[in-house]
Amino acid sequence: MTTQPTSSRLLPSRWVNLALVVVLTALAGMAILPAYISGQWPWTTTPQVAQLDQLRSLQTDGLTLPGWQLTIAEPIAINRQTWTLAEYRATSSTAQTAPAQQFAVLLHPQPWHSNQPQLEWIDLAGAQNWRVESRRRLQAGPVKTRFFRAWGDRQSFAVVQWYATPGSGHPSPSHWFWANQWSQLTRHTLTPWVAVSVLLPMEPLGAIADYQPLATALTELIQQQLEATVFN
Repeated sequence: MTTQPTSSRLLPSRWVNLALVVVLTALAGMAILPAYISGQWPWTTTPQVAQLDQLRSLQTDGLTLPGWQLTIAEPIAINRQTWTLAEYRATSSTAQTAPAQQFAVLLHPQPWHSNQPQLEWIDLAGAQNWRVESRRRLQAGPVKTRFFRAWGDRQSFAVVQWYATPGSGHPSPSHWFWANQWSQLTRHTLTPWVAVSVLLPMEPLGAIADYQPLATALTELIQQQLEATVFN
């Protein structure tokens, strides 16, 4: 025999719905009130990326990393997208303590206001003919990354990948999407992003865990430099 729900059962869901309405109304009010006071309504202009010039400079000049010498910074085409290949060598001051003497970084800065991250990792792996194994997540401060071993015809790498955004980073485009929605709602700007792929040369049968400390340190260093030079 079926029973009709009582009012006591319906009450919690009603309160939850009411609370959601109140929260959404408050957020909308916080975003609209400054525009109401200034008379400049958000929907009259299209949101843009404030750091577009910095992103373009990154694409042409590469990224300076303290303790490492930038030896190469050149554009390369991968599936009709422009990436910047940057190669680094340990400086004389860090060569004695650096666990690796050189590594490479592939950077794909957001090229235009309307461009969104679209899992560039697939294009990159296909262009390099990589075979991938030992996939895992790596946490480096506020940044979460993909961390895995990749090998092709000539070289094996420990690879770290993430989308760098102001204040954080994540390998999934959905992380950028929600940050971008909040940025538009509260500041009427778009959230900039940079696809980062760090390549650490490794022995073909080397244990990827041996490269995790360096991968973590470089992830933190690269994110810090992007915060200081691109996202500022």
